[in-house]
Amino acid sequence: MKLQENSLIWALNHVVKYSDTDLFPKPVEFDILYEIENEVINRLKDLDLGNYQHNPSRRFIVPKDEISYRTATQLDPLDHIILTAIIYEFGQLIENRRISINDNKVFAYRFAPQSDFSLYQPSVSWLQFWENCKTRATFYKYAVSLDIADFYNQIYHHNIENQLIESGFPNQIKKWLINLLESITAKVSRGIPIGPHATHLLGELSLIPVDNSLTLKGIDFCRFVDDIIIFCNSEQEAKIIIYQMAEILDKQQRLILQRQKTKIYTANEFNQHCISMTKDQPISSHEENILNIIKMYSSSNPYTTISIKNLPDQQLYFFAKHFVEKILSEYLSTNEPNYTRLRWFLRRLSQVGIPSAIEFCIDNIDALTPAISDICHYLISVNNNYNGDWKILGSKIFNILNSNLIKSSEYFQITLMSLFARNSSLNNASQIIALYQNSPSSLRREILLSAYSQNMGDWIRELKESYTSMDIWCKRAFLIASISLPVEERKFFLDYVKDNNLLNELLIKWAKSK
Repeated sequence: MKLQENSLIWALNHVVKYSDTDLFPKPVEFDILYEIENEVINRLKDLDLGNYQHNPSRRFIVPKDEISYRTATQLDPLDHIILTAIIYEFGQLIENRRISINDNKVFAYRFAPQSDFSLYQPSVSWLQFWENCKTRATFYKYAVSLDIADFYNQIYHHNIENQLIESGFPNQIKKWLINLLESITAKVSRGIPIGPHATHLLGELSLIPVDNSLTLKGIDFCRFVDDIIIFCNSEQEAKIIIYQMAEILDKQQRLILQRQKTKIYTANEFNQHCISMTKDQPISSHEENILNIIKMYSSSNPYTTISIKNLPDQQLYFFAKHFVEKILSEYLSTNEPNYTRLRWFLRRLSQVGIPSAIEFCIDNIDALTPAISDICHYLISVNNNYNGDWKILGSKIFNILNSNLIKSSEYFQITLMSLFARNSSLNNASQIIALYQNSPSSLRREILLSAYSQNMGDWIRELKESYTSMDIWCKRAFLIASISLPVEERKFFLDYVKDNNLLNELLIKWAKSK
């Protein structure tokens, strides 16, 4: 079976704009594939998914806060585009079986592709979930808050397969999806990848039987992914509901509730809880001023980029270094820093590309490691606005790479090293080269991409003989970096690269055309 051309075009545009995940550096491959879009779409639309072989994905341990972590997956770039195209083309079959959006019960990831290439309904949000919970709770005396333990990692593939069949997915599409899940989990029949935007809908698909069971039992509830609020009129009824919910999850697909997040609220307690969840709570008036300015220029769209040049001096004043550093210091000074909120604030600074937080982020990287991906995104966003010495900044980042904390995590290392691949001003060639030999393959990929960014063809030449021993992710980085070789040398090398891999073929064709 083959995918429709318009689905593939939409999917490619989606990943170019939104990347594959919020957790990892955006693969350079997406921008290259977009550059040769016609060739890519022509090749992908002729693919028979029944004969498609999945390529290796990458899994890393990613911090949530100082002491808790989650596993996250980055799919092979072509696998990701195909997955996104499948969800775009067939996602409505899943949405049709979910509880209606008009019932105000199930709020997360309502499938509704937008003209801006976003995949889900933007008006249905975490904020709307809590506002509806607050309204619904006025009709009850108690509310029960429940959370499914380790939800994404515990989803049964058999459940996904059954629900795909029930939704009317074509057989080859169903097989492609299940094969993808099995390839990621090494044939273990549990877990869907955390990270890719499109897999959120598969998570929602898995909970359709749970939502239906609650509805059939006459239980009034609201759900946002694995957070479930159930409403009732007595403490005894609340306790019974917890047992019922535990039984439903166990019998449906052997899921369990997270004990620490199971709580019974009185109506007044729950009302206060909802207020705390819906109220925008900047840590200070300084942050509030900054956020109000960003909202004014972005219409609250988190993807809108705001040019510093458009801000008058009286507004730029609030982005001054001492104000921004004071906000970040206040977040870190609490006993349990709110990293979710801190990451959110860093993303807002990235919208403006204001360089006020650069030194603070670099100097406090140990305390900020749970937000490291957002820090890197922020540092990339200030590329055109930073007036300091990039080489000195690059040296500081290398010092951080040598710290024991950063060296303890491949995720930390690749995220920081990705900065050198995305900013040629960080010209630290000798340090980059020295790091290569003793680095894991995941970090070598980022070093090779840095060589591409900084035009280090003479060093790339020395690695040609080791190409065949590289893993698939490094091979792609090397093919991209090969454009820094002289034209004839590059073409001679690429003519003799024999990889039976579609993405590599596309990258070779792109590199030859340069």
